[in-house]
Parts: sequence; structure tokens; C-alpha cells
Amino acid sequence: RNWPLECNNLKAKIDLLQKNQRHYLGEDLESLSLKDIQQLEQQLDTALKHIRSRKNQLMQESISELQKK
Repeated sequence: RNWPLECNNLKAKIDLLQKNQRHYLGEDLESLSLKDIQQLEQQLDTALKHIRSRKNQLMQESISELQKK
């Protein structure tokens, strides 16, 4: 195997993941274009819908458990 090449690829992936994480946290947005920011906003909206859906599901389950008691 070519370990140095694989190591460089993994470092690049880590850098990209960290960059994306900063963007999701609202940091380092200055380098993004309008299109990039719109895509980020759409991703966050979709994630928020999933989170709210899961929260509502857990709340409904909790209510059902309390009603059984």
C-alpha cells in the first residue's frame, strides 16, 4: 500500500469535515458564495425537520407511556 498517499487523503477528508462542521455552526461563512450559503441553509432546514420529527416521536411515545400508567 501507499501509506503516505492514503494518509494525505485522510487528512484532506478530515479538513473538509472540519470545514463543514464550522459552517454548520455558523462559523467561517465569509468564504462562501450566495449559492453555497443557500445550500447550507437548505441542509440545515432539512436536518431541523428530521430533528423535530424525532423529537415529536419521542414525545408521543412518552405521552403514551404516561397514559398507560
